[in-house]
Amino acid sequence: MSTRGRWIVWLQVVLVALLGYSLLLVFAGSVAGALFSALGFGPPEVIDTDEVRAYLNLPFMVLGAVLAGWALLMLSLVRGPLRDGAAWVVPILMRSLALWFVLDTAMSLVLGAPLHALFNLPFAIALGVPLVKLRTRPPQGLDGVKPQS
Repeated sequence: MSTRGRWIVWLQVVLVALLGYSLLLVFAGSVAGALFSALGFGPPEVIDTDEVRAYLNLPFMVLGAVLAGWALLMLSLVRGPLRDGAAWVVPILMRSLALWFVLDTAMSLVLGAPLHALFNLPFAIALGVPLVKLRTRPPQGLDGVKPQS
């Protein structure tokens, strides 16, 4: 298998894991809530009641549903056009990943949840590194200018 093929398989594995995680948020919101609390970004102790945890199932389910759609779309692009050699896929995936990472990480920091910001790093690295490796560059001359045909 080529290096390109390995990166594509890696992306598929990560995206299937992300899809699984997102479905966990949808179908087992209370499990996700316990995980979030264990990681330090659950509800503060003073409001951590059964009612609050029950209410938080809704945002976990909505987050999971959106994340599932995003993961399935990325997986479909990786398994289809990217695997078939379409160069347009990588920039789209990179912009989508960058937008998520910047917004989610920045808002986590602004809202005082630095552990959540750190939680984003493994996902960003696991998806970003292969995308960077899969970028295709147009042919360049020695001076950095595209040769004329």
